[in-house]
Amino acid sequence: MKKNLVGALLMLILFSISSFASEITISCAASLKEVIEELSDKFNKENKKIKVNVNLGGSGALKNQIIAGAPVDLVFFASQKDLTDLSEKGFVEKDYQKNMLKNRLVIAGRTQIQSLDKLLGYKTAIGIPETVPAGRYAKEVLTKSKLWDEIHKDLVFTRDVRSAAQYVDLYEVDFSFIYKTDVTMLKNSDIVFTVPEELHSPIIYSYGIVKDRASTDVVKFYNFLNSEYAKKIYEKYNFELVE
Repeated sequence: MKKNLVGALLMLILFSISSFASEITISCAASLKEVIEELSDKFNKENKKIKVNVNLGGSGALKNQIIAGAPVDLVFFASQKDLTDLSEKGFVEKDYQKNMLKNRLVIAGRTQIQSLDKLLGYKTAIGIPETVPAGRYAKEVLTKSKLWDEIHKDLVFTRDVRSAAQYVDLYEVDFSFIYKTDVTMLKNSDIVFTVPEELHSPIIYSYGIVKDRASTDVVKFYNFLNSEYAKKIYEKYNFELVE
């Protein structure tokens, strides 16, 4: 009787261990919300013992969290610069980092404009340039266009690019600098101007594995994000692939 009880207990323990899901945490740019959620769901269904947790925010803020020691396995930034900064500081595995996607910077609003100087005198939302890549690109654009000093007083700074999109859609500002891929979330506004690419740094999305986090499961998810299936999802949400 005792032998049977011990055996049953052992089987229960082994079953519990074998069914336990390992967890992966990925920190992603807010503009990747729908993409990463769809890809994570797909990966979870195909790998039932691996759970993917998603942490969204501005890429610069997410980078600072990694430097501060946040328990994150992978990062997916809307800025090649932020991944390069982490890599140069030794926070990213050198063999597991890649430039993946391209995006376009646009202005959302309710009135079409033909030039950037038409923003003067209107409330315009941009991400905080120090922590939000879209805000950094927007500042580059306004600085190169010699509008930054004049327009600065009318800018509303947001914690990420999705917040900037919400501001214009909720009529809290007149215009917002957002990504082309964010337009799908707009209900009360639309793209009113596409920013010339020569006015800002290339918008390259890069991802990688955090230093010392390259476990078998993490590498499996890293490879999945570069799979043919994943590439179709990126294109579904209007991202361009880096060749």
